[in-house]
This record gives sequence, C-alpha cells and structure tokens, in this order.
Amino acid sequence: MKNVPLWLGGFLIAFLLFVAFIGPYLPMIDMELNQERSRWVTEDKLALPAFKPSAKNWLGTDKNGVDNLSKLVVAAKSTLFMVTAIAVVRYLIGVPLGLLARKKRGFFHSLVSFMEQIFSFMPPIFAAALLLAIPFFLFTENRIAWAIVILAAVEAGRVATTVQEQANQLSREPFMEAGIALGLTSRKLMRNYYLPALVPQLIVNFCMDMGKAMLLLGQLAIIGIFISHEWKEVEEYTMQFVETGVNWATLLSSNRMDIYLGKMEFVIYPAGAMMLAIIAFNLFGEGLRRHFQLKG
Repeated sequence: MKNVPLWLGGFLIAFLLFVAFIGPYLPMIDMELNQERSRWVTEDKLALPAFKPSAKNWLGTDKNGVDNLSKLVVAAKSTLFMVTAIAVVRYLIGVPLGLLARKKRGFFHSLVSFMEQIFSFMPPIFAAALLLAIPFFLFTENRIAWAIVILAAVEAGRVATTVQEQANQLSREPFMEAGIALGLTSRKLMRNYYLPALVPQLIVNFCMDMGKAMLLLGQLAIIGIFISHEWKEVEEYTMQFVETGVNWATLLSSNRMDIYLGKMEFVIYPAGAMMLAIIAFNLFGEGLRRHFQLKG
C-alpha cells in the first residue's frame, strides 16, 4: 500500500522550498516589492491600487500597488526559517531535559514537570503573547532572536514530557537492562540505546511541531503581536510599534483589520500560504510515522 501522506507531504514541502529559494528569481516575481501608485487602464482613465488579478499581477496587488504574489514568494524563505528555528530550539531544549528526567525523580524531573504545568494552564498563544509583551522583549534590538526562544520555550515542556515518557519506557526494556548490566556509562547508553530508539518518533514529532509553530505565528499575527518590530513615529508626535521584515505572519498582521470588516481579499493569501505549510508538515509527519511503523 502506498504511503500517500508521505508522498503528498514531501511534494508540498518540496514545493515550499522551491518557492522559498528559487521563486524570487522567477521572471514574474518582483524581488524589490516596488509600489505601483497608479496605472493607465485606458488612454484617458487612470486607476489607483489595489489592482485586481491580471496577467501582470496574478494575485492582484495590495493597497500600495505591491504585487501580492511577489510578497508571498519573497516572504517564504524568512517564514520557513523562523518556523524551523522555533522547532529546532524547542527540541534542543526539550530532548536533553526529557532524557535527563527519564528516571522521573530528581531536579530535572521537577524542572520538566514545572515547565509542563506552568504552560499547560493556558493556550500557547496566551503564554507567548504575555512573554513577548514584557518591556525588555518589546524594546530589545534582538527581539527576533528572543521571540524565537520564547515561542520555542512555551511548548518545550511538552516535548520534554513526551521524551521523558518514551525514555522511561525504554529503560525497562530487556536490551536496556542488558546494557546497564554490562556497565555502560550514561553517555554510551544515550548514544547507543536511547537515541537510536527515539530518533524515528522525534523526527515525526519535529515535523508536527513545525506545523504547530506556523499556526502559532498565524495566531500571533491575528492579534497584532509582531515577531520583529520597531518603535517609530508614524504621525506627528504619535509613536507606535511597526512590524519589520517580510514574512507571511507580517503580511497577515498588516491586513488583520480587514478581517473585522469582512474584507478577506488581502488576508486570504498569507493565511492560505500558512495553511498550506501546516498541512504539508502534518502530512509529512504522518507519512513518516507510517513509514517507521512499517519498517519497525
């Protein structure tokens, strides 16, 4: 039986990577995201943006005359980078903690339990929003780096708990007891016994977590929490945070007010791109899970 989720998810991820790394160099993509302030539609008629989809602008333009397709393509690389960085940092925190807490006693077990409990009382979006709103993180020059760490940390406890449970079950297996009886050190047990047994499930969970990270970015965008921003004067004597960088969350956030007005024209493109990525990561993760089950 063919593993449809694996092939479909792999195809979608390959498509996203193509868009991110090759897409900006395609002839129909404007890498500079230039604004077209007006356009002659007839000899005597001048039109102002936003322009409707056409042969020149496949998805139309935004209110400033910037091509929507170009924005999506140019923003793809930074979006995928952020999602990957969040997932990597989350697992760099969670996996070692889970392995160290595998005996379910001692300092690391208490730390994992504390992390799991403190962030389980509220949805990740609320915890992330509260932490990102701390003044230090609002005004720091390295906000994007701190934001990645925060978004990773809010669910690192869940990852650590999962790894802890799996490692604890492995420690009761006969082959593990044999390794202990042979006098193998903890480092050798980790390298030769625990990690080889845990890696397949970790890979599956990692793919799923990339989808969760993308969803979290989208949720933060809807409520106006920016991953990277600047405190600048937008009008005379009027200061506010202005999002910087180009990613799908920024594109969604910049048009979020249209949602309350029932105007979905500029929201659907970044939201659709994020939804496609979430589906791709989850399909690929499910496909890998089936693959490892059959292989095992």
